[in-house]
Amino acid sequence: MKSEAQTNRNRDPEAIKERMLSHLQQKYGEEFVPVNLTLSGFAYSYDNLTAYPKKGSQSDAFEVWGTQMKDGSYQISDGYFGKYIKPEYEAVMSGLVGESYSTFKLYTDFGEGVLPDRLNKDMNIEEIYAPGETVSSDTVVFVKEDAVKEADVEASLIRLAQKMREKKLVGFVQLFVVRNDKYENIDLQALNAADESEYFVGDYKSVMVTPELKIRQNGKEVEIDG
Repeated sequence: MKSEAQTNRNRDPEAIKERMLSHLQQKYGEEFVPVNLTLSGFAYSYDNLTAYPKKGSQSDAFEVWGTQMKDGSYQISDGYFGKYIKPEYEAVMSGLVGESYSTFKLYTDFGEGVLPDRLNKDMNIEEIYAPGETVSSDTVVFVKEDAVKEADVEASLIRLAQKMREKKLVGFVQLFVVRNDKYENIDLQALNAADESEYFVGDYKSVMVTPELKIRQNGKEVEIDG
């Protein structure tokens, strides 16, 4: 029986790389730059390519996984869709948050790893969801203190989650109330501050829409009709 090292020596890394890049180009209609390819072995049960869009930079890098199946087929999945859809997704989420707050900043991330291969450049936002899959977003919302005033933040998040569920947007949302004098320059780096009270008023509030399209707040499922 051949060892993994012997098997990989008989595989052409350049051919695998080109196969992956061709797959990406067909899915998204753009070109990509390969960074590093690791063939399957002890560390991974799949070939792992790091790449980034030619129109972007290495800060936009994502993973591509390729798996040789027992039936001889080669399955490819990637994490680029999360970056591809990010601007549109943030625009939709901003529209929902804007129903409650006038001044805010919003950032969404789809995490590391890969997403289902069916997600491509022709996919609409409301088509991302599919039963049995876990495609989830993490969204951070910074709301200026003046924009909150006497608002019920918890209630606003429940309304947001309801709107998200209507559009089948699965994900976790954290809302931070930002001190007025810190708002102009606030960004995600503030979350790493040694003393978050320098930037934020009170603790953050959160809500999530689960893969089962349930709404959870503070770790508990919220019963809401509609």
